[in-house]
Amino acid sequence: MTHPPLKRAARLALTALLSAMVLAPLSAQAQTWEYKSYKRSLGGQYNKENFVVGTIKLEEKDGKATFFTNAGVMDACRRAEVPAQVTRTDAEITIEPEISLAGCEKFRLVIRTDGSGGRRELWRNDKWVDSKWDHGLTPKQ
Repeated sequence: MTHPPLKRAARLALTALLSAMVLAPLSAQAQTWEYKSYKRSLGGQYNKENFVVGTIKLEEKDGKATFFTNAGVMDACRRAEVPAQVTRTDAEITIEPEISLAGCEKFRLVIRTDGSGGRRELWRNDKWVDSKWDHGLTPKQ
């Protein structure tokens, strides 16, 4: 079956457009969640009633992930954009920032894919432990 040149060109253009639409999300994807960052009191203790609502952002591009926190005044361990390891299941997205500064506590965020929040876990005694603080972790609208 032969096609007139115009019809063939239109089909090729449509095929290229559809391919680009399918592949574009695979090459660069960004997600943003609300994040509660707790403040320290003058005595150095954190208070569950004293927090700033900011955001965390995960950007994935070309097989690499970058993590960024924007939630008020942040300590040096969390104020920069850093590479991250990301694991996905149907139920959760786990983001483990690769923080290379000495003295920074290793942490990860486990976010439920249904949009209902998640938890922040800390690396303690060679295992992940829930911080027990509500950090929000709901999709940013």
